[in-house]
Amino acid sequence: MSLQPISPWRPIALAERMREALARRDDRAALQHARAGRDVCWLSDDPEPLVTIRITTYNRAQLLAERALASALRQTYERLEILVIGDGTDAETDRMMAGVRDPRLRYVNLRRMAPAVPTEHAYWATLGVRAMNAAIVLARGEWLAPLDDDDEFTDDHCEVLLAEAQRRRLEFVYSVSELVPRGGTVGAWPMRSAGLTHGSVLYSMGLGFMQYNPNCWRRGEPQDWNLFRRIAEIGTTIGFLDRVTYRYFVRAGE
Repeated sequence: MSLQPISPWRPIALAERMREALARRDDRAALQHARAGRDVCWLSDDPEPLVTIRITTYNRAQLLAERALASALRQTYERLEILVIGDGTDAETDRMMAGVRDPRLRYVNLRRMAPAVPTEHAYWATLGVRAMNAAIVLARGEWLAPLDDDDEFTDDHCEVLLAEAQRRRLEFVYSVSELVPRGGTVGAWPMRSAGLTHGSVLYSMGLGFMQYNPNCWRRGEPQDWNLFRRIAEIGTTIGFLDRVTYRYFVRAGE
């Protein structure tokens, strides 16, 4: 029997797994603290809580306006904060956002930063993490609905997901996504990698202590699945709604 060479990535992945295991204990304790003896970590039992729709963006002003932002503004659920975070985005986005007149809308453009992870080390997996984490801190809502700037919600996305979470006492709920223009859908129970999209979820901000991990590339995971997996592993109450509430526009090469 010959010994196989150890992949240069294996020690990095093992180190990240160990770091996650240590953090998981603290995150489980934080979840119990957020629940405060209840069955859920909701911030309140308000039947119409404020929901924050979170959009992070970078140099896609027209697409942002015509697709993601337009779908956020069309939501049938009325108690919304629409939080757009620019990841050091361009002046065109600034001008476009300045022209949108809606009291529910808040726009913050972060200072541009150099990439923290080299492209050859799966930089794609960490795109937008800094802006996404800033949004978790800045969100005023009791629930968070992530929305990618090149995708869109169905008009009732927030309404039906919130209703499902309230009906079933869920802390995290996700749904089916329509794949555009390819056709077909993605989304099923149980939750798994590549079995849901980033924007098909709604979760309680009682989970706001959980943030996106800029080192998710060390485990070969994209930032959204890495977060959702860690949320599930601490014992969060998760449910699935078998209904399309999100339109995922398939990117070139996917």
